[in-house]
Amino acid sequence: MKGLPELVIGDLKVKRPVIQGGMGVGVSLGQLAGAVAKEGGVGIISTAQIGFREPDFYRNAQEANLRAMESELKKARAIA
Repeated sequence: MKGLPELVIGDLKVKRPVIQGGMGVGVSLGQLAGAVAKEGGVGIISTAQIGFREPDFYRNAQEANLRAMESELKKARAIA
């Protein structure tokens, strides 16, 4: 992208000043965020009820959400 300056956040520099925003339940997960980051942008993982696919989500949503957050972060980092 010519003409656009690097995005600097603290000591981090973003090659491409593109931020993929969180898009709610089941859209902005690790695969999308990792792909955006791999291309030099900033990928966002939406944590809104992120554990909805976990088998115990309706019994213990908090624990399911925490497990899913960890899992999706690992996916994004592996891709990026």
